[in-house]
Amino acid sequence: MTTLNTKNLLTRHKRDLALLLAFAFSATTAVAAETQQQQQSNCSAALLQGSWQLASARYLDANGKLLAEIKQQSTFSRKLIAGRHFSFITWQPDGKFEVAATGTFYTNRAGYHEQVDAASLPRLRGKTYHFQCQLSGNQWLHQGMEDGVLIKEVWQKFDDTER
Repeated sequence: MTTLNTKNLLTRHKRDLALLLAFAFSATTAVAAETQQQQQSNCSAALLQGSWQLASARYLDANGKLLAEIKQQSTFSRKLIAGRHFSFITWQPDGKFEVAATGTFYTNRAGYHEQVDAASLPRLRGKTYHFQCQLSGNQWLHQGMEDGVLIKEVWQKFDDTER
């Protein structure tokens, strides 16, 4: 009987140890994921203040298929960040207007978030968009889902001395 109790006790201890290790691994993974998320976004409202010009963009569907690409000034877009407000306008090289929107934004560990108050495209109005955000020098890497499309944009900050 003692051998049977010892075996049962050992089995329970092994199970408890496995559960404890699984919990510890899960907690460690969660902390690592949060730390990685904090490192992913180094954006703050203060660092984003100013005028930004779209340098390049890639737009992909859910399967990663390229839907559209902006490079070498094939399309122009300018974003202004002032206080907690943003505005952007996009136009073609020939000056033809494409889209404009304005609203409020905030930043946190997860990135940059826009709440659109007014837009030239009705589908944008009233929506909140969430983007991963990374600043590197005077470049703003901006990535996230917008109406089912993954956008990857690189914005270049205007030098205050430029015209």
